[in-house]
Amino acid sequence: MPSLGSYLLGAAQLAVLAAALGYAAWALRERLLPGWRGAPARLVEGVVGFGVLTVLGETLGTFGALYAGWLILAALAVALAVRWVPTSHGGGQTARGVDPGLGASLVAIAVVAIVVFDWAVTAKHALDAGIFNFDSLWYHMPFSADMVQSHSTTGMHHIETVFVNWFYPQNSELLHAIGFLLIGRDTLSLFVNFGWLAVAFLAAYCVGRPYGRGVPAVIAAAIVAGCHTLVVREPGAAKNDLMAASLLLAGIAILVESWNAQPADEFAESRGIRGEVRTRALYGWPLAAAGLAVGLAAGTKVTALAMAGALSVAVLVLAPSGRRWKAAGWWFVPALVGGGYWYLRNLIVAGNPLPEVTKLGPISLPHPERLQEGRPDFNILHYATDTGIWRQYFAPGLHDAFGVLWPLVLLAAVAACLLAIFSGRDKLVRWLGGVALLGLVAYLVTPLGAAGAEGEPVGFAINVRFVIPALLVALVLVPLPRLLDGPKRQWGLIAALVLTYLITDRPDQALHDKARVFALAFVIVFVAVPTLIWLARRDGLSGRLVAAALAAVAVAAVGLGYPVQRHYLNHRFANLTAETSIPGMSLDKAYRWARGVTGARIGLAGTTAGFAGYGFYGPDLSNRVIYLGETGPHGAFNAIPTCGGFRAAVNAAEINYLVTSPFLNFIHPGSPIPSPEARWLRGAGGVHPLFREGPVTVWQVTGPLRLACTTANAPLREVPKTPSR
Repeated sequence: MPSLGSYLLGAAQLAVLAAALGYAAWALRERLLPGWRGAPARLVEGVVGFGVLTVLGETLGTFGALYAGWLILAALAVALAVRWVPTSHGGGQTARGVDPGLGASLVAIAVVAIVVFDWAVTAKHALDAGIFNFDSLWYHMPFSADMVQSHSTTGMHHIETVFVNWFYPQNSELLHAIGFLLIGRDTLSLFVNFGWLAVAFLAAYCVGRPYGRGVPAVIAAAIVAGCHTLVVREPGAAKNDLMAASLLLAGIAILVESWNAQPADEFAESRGIRGEVRTRALYGWPLAAAGLAVGLAAGTKVTALAMAGALSVAVLVLAPSGRRWKAAGWWFVPALVGGGYWYLRNLIVAGNPLPEVTKLGPISLPHPERLQEGRPDFNILHYATDTGIWRQYFAPGLHDAFGVLWPLVLLAAVAACLLAIFSGRDKLVRWLGGVALLGLVAYLVTPLGAAGAEGEPVGFAINVRFVIPALLVALVLVPLPRLLDGPKRQWGLIAALVLTYLITDRPDQALHDKARVFALAFVIVFVAVPTLIWLARRDGLSGRLVAAALAAVAVAAVGLGYPVQRHYLNHRFANLTAETSIPGMSLDKAYRWARGVTGARIGLAGTTAGFAGYGFYGPDLSNRVIYLGETGPHGAFNAIPTCGGFRAAVNAAEINYLVTSPFLNFIHPGSPIPSPEARWLRGAGGVHPLFREGPVTVWQVTGPLRLACTTANAPLREVPKTPSR
């Protein structure tokens, strides 16, 4: 258990890094976009701050120097260096916007508070038991832990032998790794996604603001942010669906602000852009900031690539005539800085920036061969006309994800896209409608969208999250049509959106949860108090007093954080229940055992353990966790097919403990498929079982294993695979 001193040291490191990045982001925005003010300026600063942090982490990680001290020094160096960045006269100004009025603003804040309350309930569950989200245990958190332990971002951390997740872009995992570095624990990871929730709401406001639709845009975003799919997976976990969606929306918001701004005449004249004020065009530093945001999204999740590509086309079309090559530079260079690192790493390792894509038409691309498969990766279009599948899987999955009004939500999204395309109030809105619609269509053909055996797309309900980026953008476009102009129609729209949110997302259910007291306190500290400060600022409170009040909130958060962290570490994976453990995996006892193990090397065999490997890192994240497999061409990592090969791998890994488990059956999780590793240990010597739970055994390794195997340890006739049905 960390002492108060170590906790305060971690908090101090976090504060110094945040202050350095905050100042650097503010100074860069002030010099490069001096005319930007208010919410759009804060959004740009948030994107730039995260971009700087990402680039610093990637740079240090490339050279094996990802340490807290080096990261803080690098951030301080950047903060000092930006003082010499010359002030630009080409940033233009933010759009004038329309004041939504205090009443409408308070309605939006109330909706935001309800969403935060709903999220905080789930976060409290993680505080009480540990991070229990499947993907977080499977690869998000193990990737972060590996970056911290290796101090590198170049390695491929193999977590199991079924999928190739190590080729995924890892901006989010790098962010969580930095949290590990600063405070020595994973506590911050429970709350990181609340930051992305704030970015989503801020970006939504900035999209609607120039058209006088800031408040309804925020409420529309709440319908997505408060949906069941996100509420049960994002808070208290390391999921990155909302992170990618928020960054995409942030890029769009910056484009909207730039498009609707009235640039200074000398800016247009200095670039020979005639009629800039009248015709509008995307160019310069605002375009660079938007490109950075979209690149960061692509560097977070592959599912952001389709919309990122569509936005790139829109940007080039809307660039100043005759200057599209320069506009491409403004857009693509920051985008590649924000998201190109992981794809370049893949290209070097596998010969393909997207190794999941094995063919391009008739052309076969370099990719890792896989001996095992989790489940067939059908897309939704495969079942588009199958009414039985819609009745049994798709409709119930959409109801679970988006509530009883899911048909209305989806129809509103599609209608908003079509209205924007055919009658949008300006060219940019029309293009944004096309971008969102393309995102919705791309979801229909996304692999794994209807994963499962033929006729049994059991993965649909889980993977409906792939549509979140497109759905968020589409719903934010709902308030923009001209037919909704006028105060009465605006209030009618606000009322309709609020009712839709309350009916379909049912946030009232969180009121019955025992975590409601924590959630209420969380809302008071992070929503109510900042709102009071904002109201005081509207009434003339000085900037210094506002800064002092916000500093007091930060100090209070640090003070409350210590008992919260102690509670979390005391309960982390200690008392798993039916709600927090993963059904059918038989790892509860092994997780509790790992709480008392530190500084050990733990080997995993059998994909069940691999898919939930994070629990073995220990509370202080000091255990090295190694999944036993064999590497192959183009970054492949596959199951070891022979007894002798497996024993040799155990010896080579120099592990202290070994966890053997069955092959995880994705089609029927309650019926795991036998995996031979435990049988291969019979007569091996140098290993004895500590305990068993169902088909899972934890072994202590006391010495080298004998390599010679008997006929009882014969090689596999077939590598375990998930059955087709």
